[in-house]
Amino acid sequence: MAARSWSKISHSFLRPAGRPGVSAVLEGRLWIGEYPTPDDLPWLQSAHGIEAVVSLQDDIDLAYKSIDRALLERAYREHDLPLHRFGVADGDPDDLLDSLDEILQALHGLLAAGRRVYLHCNGGFNRAPTVAIAYLCAHEGLALADAHDLVKACRPCAPYLTALRRYFHGS
Repeated sequence: MAARSWSKISHSFLRPAGRPGVSAVLEGRLWIGEYPTPDDLPWLQSAHGIEAVVSLQDDIDLAYKSIDRALLERAYREHDLPLHRFGVADGDPDDLLDSLDEILQALHGLLAAGRRVYLHCNGGFNRAPTVAIAYLCAHEGLALADAHDLVKACRPCAPYLTALRRYFHGS
C-alpha cells in the first residue's frame, strides 16, 4: 500500500511537459521511465526511435492512471509498436521476482534483435530500474553494484536491490 500512496502523492510532478520522463541506459538501445499513454507512442518513436515497449504495469496501474487497456493495445498496434506487457504489482518485489526470468528473456530477445526498447512501469522509479539492472547483470556481464550505479547515474530511482541480491546470489 505504501507504493500506491507514493504514486498518488507524486502523480502531480510526474510526466514533465505532459510526456513520460525517459532515461537512456544502454547507448541508445534501452530506455527506462514513466508510463506512456496512447498519445505518447508517436513521440517515443520519433524522439527516441523506440521500436518496442516492455511494460510492467498491471491492470490496477492502468485503472489508477485511467488508461483503458483495450484502447492502449489498439494504439500500439496502430503505431506498429510491439508491446510486451508483464503485469507486475507495484510495490511488490516478490511479484517482480516471480516474473523476472520471463521479462529478461523478452527484453533480451528484443535487444539482441537490435530493437530500441522502452522499459517502463508507472513512474520509472522501482520496477523498471530493477529490471534494467537485472538485464545488465544477466546479459551485459556487469556486477550487481556496477549495474546499480549505472542505472542510478541515468535516472533517480529506488530499485529493489534486496530482491536482486536474492535473484542473483540467493541471499
